Amino acid sequence: MRQFNSLTSLRLFLALWVLCRHWFHAYAPDAQFLGIGFTSTYFDHGYLGVDGFFILSGFILAYNYDPAPGEPLNVKKFIVARLARIYPVYLVCLLAFAMAVIARDRALHTQLVGTTGYGVSSFLQEVFLVSAWRYAGAGGWNDVGWSVSAEWFAYVFFPVFLLAAPRFSKVRILLMACLALGALEAVEATSPDHLSLSGGVARLIPEFMLGVLLCRLREAMPGYNGFPGGALLSLCVCALGVGLGRDTLFVAGAAGLVFFLAYDRDVLTRVLSLRTLVFLGEVSYCIYIVQRIPQYLFAFARGRVASLAGLPAAVQLGLLLGLTIGIAILLHFVIEKPMRAYINRRFGARGRALKALESVHT
Repeated sequence: MRQFNSLTSLRLFLALWVLCRHWFHAYAPDAQFLGIGFTSTYFDHGYLGVDGFFILSGFILAYNYDPAPGEPLNVKKFIVARLARIYPVYLVCLLAFAMAVIARDRALHTQLVGTTGYGVSSFLQEVFLVSAWRYAGAGGWNDVGWSVSAEWFAYVFFPVFLLAAPRFSKVRILLMACLALGALEAVEATSPDHLSLSGGVARLIPEFMLGVLLCRLREAMPGYNGFPGGALLSLCVCALGVGLGRDTLFVAGAAGLVFFLAYDRDVLTRVLSLRTLVFLGEVSYCIYIVQRIPQYLFAFARGRVASLAGLPAAVQLGLLLGLTIGIAILLHFVIEKPMRAYINRRFGARGRALKALESVHT
């Protein structure tokens, strides 16, 4: 089994893109965030980073876990390995966020706990990773965790995705991919704001299936060795989709980007294979899931430390980014890696496939 370094690094940029959305989107063009009166179509569409994650997830899991024809999937090892990968950091961030909300209520004499999104029922749903098992809906305590719940849905029903994906026939695979994109287009057309809806599996199901289909397409073309300009061309399609406001077009481009980067023949693969980017790609799950905590901590500090609020906007932005990545790296080494190793060792999900997946978050 192999690790796709370029795809690991891609995760970093997808995670940072989501951060851009959350840091800038809520402010009108004439408002300011960290002193910056700024808006951007490309920052505003950072929610599409999650769609990139869903496609990448389907591809990587199918590549590493799809059994040969006639062989069964080892469901226990698969579920244990995936739970070990996502749950420890997810739970730590959820608990930290809950404690922060409770502390805020006590310190500021407010009442967030018990309101919509901050109830006991929603907290328990997030603890058990089922909060996003619906078409779509509002976020909960750690709102970015909805996508992890959606991923868990894909893991639980992974055998169904494998069963539904055609094998060996390029025509049938491409036809199924078109159907998946058609379903996503229907979701976008009926959504009030394209694919930015959160809290459900409406985006996850067709996009995860696209990732699985990419792996099956690769399997159906054993003699194909990639196209040197394929990733760059796909990136252009992604940019066009964002520029035109057609999210499904972006998803089609992202599927191509994942497919061509996996062949390591594009000029982008050399850039994305740099050690620093690969390492930060391995930390990207922690960057994504912890992002709200440093964001709110920094906003709290700005409101009470005049010297911090008076720093140039670029310096403040750099401090916030550094704080986010620093906390993420700490979580990666203190919680994510040791807990993943312990759970896998304790519950028996071992072997070559697991070792190949240890640095691959989906």
